[in-house]
Amino acid sequence: MSDRGRSPTPSGGSAGSRRPSQGPQSSAPGSRTGSPSRPGPGSGWVAGPGYDPAKPAGQPDKGNTRMELPPDAYVTDAQKDMFAARGNRFNTEGSNAVVEVNQYRMRKFNFSKNIYQYDVVISPDTERKAALMKKIWTNSATKAALQKYSYEMWIFDGRKLAWAPGKVDRGELRFTVDLDEGKRPQGAPVRDGARFHVTLRATTEVQVSAIRGYLDHKVQFNSGVQVALNFLDHLLRQWPSQHMTAIKRNFYSDTAQGRPLLDGHVLEVHKGIYASIRLSHNIAQGGTGLALNVDIANTVFWTGPQPVDQLMCNYLGICDRRWKGLNPSTISQHLRPVRDNKGRVQSSEAFKNLRKMRKLKFTIKHPNRPKELSEKVHTIMDFSFDEKYGPEGATAKTVTFEYNGSQISVADYYKQKYKAHLKYPSLPLIFAGKAGHIPMEFAHIESMQRYAFKLTPDQTAAMIKIAVTRPQQRRGDIEKNYQGLQLTADPYLKMYGVEFEPTFTKTDAKILPAPQVNFGQGNADPKFAGRWDLRGKKFWKQNIAPLQNWGFIVMDNCANFGQLQAFAKMFRSTFLGHGGKCPVDAVLLNVPGNIKNDIAQAMAWAHGEICKQRGYTQLLFVVVGHKNSPHYERLKKSADCRFGILSQVVNGAAVVSNNGQYHSNVCMKVNAKLGGTTSRTLAPWKSQPTYFPKDRPTMIIGVDISHGAPGGGLPSTGAMTMSVDRDANRYAAMVESNGYRVEMLTSRNVHFMFGQLSKYWMAGHDGAFPKHIIYFRDGVAEGQFAQVLDQEIREIKLYLREKAPNAPLPKFTVIVATKRHHIRFFPQRGDRNGNALPGTLVEREVTHPFMWDFYLCSHVAIQGTARPVHYHVILDEMGVPVNDLQKMIYHQCYSYARSTTPVSLHPAVYYAHLACARARAHENIATSEGFRAGAKGHEMIRDQVAKGQTLGGPPRGTDAPPLLQLGGKPGGDKPPADGELRQRDFFRSTMWYI
Repeated sequence: MSDRGRSPTPSGGSAGSRRPSQGPQSSAPGSRTGSPSRPGPGSGWVAGPGYDPAKPAGQPDKGNTRMELPPDAYVTDAQKDMFAARGNRFNTEGSNAVVEVNQYRMRKFNFSKNIYQYDVVISPDTERKAALMKKIWTNSATKAALQKYSYEMWIFDGRKLAWAPGKVDRGELRFTVDLDEGKRPQGAPVRDGARFHVTLRATTEVQVSAIRGYLDHKVQFNSGVQVALNFLDHLLRQWPSQHMTAIKRNFYSDTAQGRPLLDGHVLEVHKGIYASIRLSHNIAQGGTGLALNVDIANTVFWTGPQPVDQLMCNYLGICDRRWKGLNPSTISQHLRPVRDNKGRVQSSEAFKNLRKMRKLKFTIKHPNRPKELSEKVHTIMDFSFDEKYGPEGATAKTVTFEYNGSQISVADYYKQKYKAHLKYPSLPLIFAGKAGHIPMEFAHIESMQRYAFKLTPDQTAAMIKIAVTRPQQRRGDIEKNYQGLQLTADPYLKMYGVEFEPTFTKTDAKILPAPQVNFGQGNADPKFAGRWDLRGKKFWKQNIAPLQNWGFIVMDNCANFGQLQAFAKMFRSTFLGHGGKCPVDAVLLNVPGNIKNDIAQAMAWAHGEICKQRGYTQLLFVVVGHKNSPHYERLKKSADCRFGILSQVVNGAAVVSNNGQYHSNVCMKVNAKLGGTTSRTLAPWKSQPTYFPKDRPTMIIGVDISHGAPGGGLPSTGAMTMSVDRDANRYAAMVESNGYRVEMLTSRNVHFMFGQLSKYWMAGHDGAFPKHIIYFRDGVAEGQFAQVLDQEIREIKLYLREKAPNAPLPKFTVIVATKRHHIRFFPQRGDRNGNALPGTLVEREVTHPFMWDFYLCSHVAIQGTARPVHYHVILDEMGVPVNDLQKMIYHQCYSYARSTTPVSLHPAVYYAHLACARARAHENIATSEGFRAGAKGHEMIRDQVAKGQTLGGPPRGTDAPPLLQLGGKPGGDKPPADGELRQRDFFRSTMWYI
C-alpha cells in the first residue's frame, strides 16, 4: 500500500504512480547532474543488469493481516477441538426482541466458480514494493500480456498475489515491463529501476467450496479455507479501491469534503466506511454463512492541498504556543540550527517537530513549470539539515549543486531556469530523494494523507465531538457511505456471483432483566434506566478500617484554606451518611513554600505530619489544579510504592464548587480503597445467601496486559485481579512488568500474581480451595486464544498442582472479552437515544457459526452509539448453563465499585485495565524522565521519534526490570513505625487502583 493508503488497482493510474521529476540535487563536485550513478559516454563497459532475468526473484509472503480469521485458524490439526463449541446453548430466559446490526448478509455466492491464484514475481526485486508493483500492474505491457485472459477481471493484491477466473497457457506467463517506454529519448540507455521481468505463475485453484464445508462444520479450518477467505477479502476490496482511498479495511471518498479539526488549517476529519467480510451464523436464516460488516471510520488526515510552507507554519503553531501565528518569514528564525553547550551545530526544537511531516506526498508548482512535471508526485523524505551549512542551515541560499558545469544554489537554479523567485529562501529545504532539494513554498501537499500521530487534548476533544453520533445518525452515515462502495455495480462481485442483501440484517435478540442493586440501607431497581443514585443509601459494607489517620494537601494554589476546610467537612459528612466509618476530621495541611511545586517532597512532608499527629497515614487527599496534572504519576508512585498508603486525587475546581454528588462519587472510591463495598446484586442462582454458593467456591480472575508506546523501550505491564469475597464484589490486584511487547503473562508472573492474590481469596472463603475458576481475559485477538489456554491457564494449573497435590483441580471457564470490533445494535425499540436497552444479548448473525460467543450490551451510552462487548467462551470445563453464565456477567456489571451505572465490561476486566494503567507509575525509573503511561507516555515517545531523536531499538523478550514493590517496604535503619507494617499489608489487599 502506498503512503497515501490507496490500494493498487488493476487499471488506471494515480498520482502515486507518476515519475519523479529531475529537480535540483546536491551532489559531489564533478558528478553529473541528474543521475550520478548513470555511466556517461566513453565510460567503458555498459553495466549489466546484475541479475539473471530468467530467474524470478523470491518474495517473502507476510500474509494478509486484514483478514478476520477464527481462533481455530491459528492452531494445529490436533488442537482444532480445543475451543468450546456453542452446540444448542442459546439463552432461553430473556424477553424476545429484534435488533438490526450493521451487517449485510451475503445471500448468494457461486461456490463452484473456477478461481486460479497466481504468484506475481518481478526481477530484479526491489524494496519499493507497493508503489512499484502498482506501476507495473497498470502498465500497458501488463495489460497487453493479459488481454487474452480478460485483464480487466484480474484481481491483484498489490504485492505478489493475483487471481483470475481462468488459467494462462501452460500455467505461466512471462513478459517485460519498461516503465519509461515512450518517454525515453532515442538511443538513451535504460534507466536503473525502469525495466522489469514479470512472471505470473499459477500456484493453486481456489476451492471456495472449502468455506462452505467449514461453515457446515464438516471440515476443519485448513489452508484451503484460508486461501479462499483471502481471495474473498481481495475480491471485496478490488472495485472500491479503484475509486476510493483505501487504508486497510477502511475506504474514503476522494471527493468528499473533510470536516476541519479545530481551525482546519492542519488537520481534517474524513468520515469513511469500514468494510470486512466475516463468518456469520446465518445459514439457517437463508444466508451463505458469510456477511459484510460495515461501520463508520472517522480518520484524521492532513489538510490538503496546500503549500508546505503554510502547512508548516500552522502545524508548528499547534505544537507550541511560542510558534503560534508566525508566518514563513518570522518562523524561519526558529528553524535555524542552534549550537549546543559544546558549540556543535544541531537542529532546533522547531525543526525537530517538522519530522512528523516526513513521508507526506506533494507536487511541485511554480511559475513556468511544465504541466507534466507539475503533476508528478514526490515524497518528503526529510527536511534538509547538515552541520556543514552552519548556523544558516540547509536553505535555498546555502545548498548548491552542479548545473551546466558550475555550482549554483537552489534559489538561483529556480530563478535562472524558470524565472521563479523565492519569497522565503531562508526556510529549510525539503529533501525528496531522487527529486533533490525542493523549497517549501513550491511544494504542495496532496490531499487524503492520514495523520498517524497522537492528537493533542484539544484535538481529541474536537475529534470526539465529530465522531460521536447517536444511533440513527450513525446508521444514516453507514448506509450513505455503503452506497459509496458501489457494490451493486461491482463487476468483480458479479463475475463471482456475490450478492448482498440490500438492508441491515435483522436478528433475534434477548433482553436480560436488570438485577436489583442492594445497599446496606435501601435498594435500587434500575430496570432499563441504566442508572440509580445514592441518596438515602448506605454502602453494602462499610470500610473495614475506620478512617482516622487522614489528611489533605493542596498543590498549584488551586484552592484556599477556607474552601479546603468546607470540602473536607462536607466529604466526612457525606461519607458518614453513606455508612462509612470516620471518627475524626481530616488533618488539613499547608505545604511549606519551598516544596509547594515538588509533589514528592510534599507527599513525604504531609505523610510525616499525619504520622506525628495521628499515626501512620491511611489516606491522603491531594488537590490538583486540573485533570491532566503532571503531579498524578509521581504522587501515586510515592503513595503506592514508597509509603504504602492510600491516596485520593481531587480536582481543585471540584473543591471550590463543593458539590454533593461529587462527594458521593469520591466516597464510593474511598470506601472501596478502605475495604468496603458499595453495593451488590442478587445471585443468579436461587436461595443463596451469597453470590456464589458455599458448596461451589468460585474464584473470578481478570487479566490485562498493556504495552509501552510504539518505538519506545518501556516494558509491557501485566495485571491480574481476583475476587476476594463470596459476593465477588471486591477485587484485589497485582501488577508486574511483563517483558517487552509480550502478549501473554509470563510463567513467573502467573505464579507470582496468582500466588499472592489467592491468599486474599482464601482468607475470604474460610481457607477453602476453589472448585470453579472463571477467567476473564482482555486484549487478545483470535490468534492468541490458544496461547491463553496453553500458557496462562496451564501455568495456573501447574501452580495449583504444586501447592495442593492432593486436591482436585478446579474446573475452568475461560472467557475472552473485547470491545475492539465494529458490531453495533440498532433496535426496533431502544432507549430514548435509540440505543439498545441494557441487557440486550445477540447470539446469532454476528457470531461464529459454531463456536460459543455472544454480544452483550450491559450499559447505557451517555452519548453516541453503544458498543456491545464481544464475549468468547473458549473453555468451559464446568459446563455452566448458558442462562446462568450470561446472567452472571450481566448482573456483575451493576456492581462496579465506583459507579451508579452498569459498566459495559465485566468488572474483573475493567479493574485489570485500571491496575495496568496505574502500574506505569510503579516503574523503577525516575519520574523526572517524563510520563510513562497512557496518552502522555505514548505522545512523548512518538514525538521523540518524530523529532528524529534516537531511542534505540526497543528490547524484546520476557526479561524486563521489575516494578517497584507494591505497598513498598520500610526503609532505613529505623524499625517500622507503629502500624506501618499493618498499613502496608492492608494496602496490598485492598482496591488500591480504583
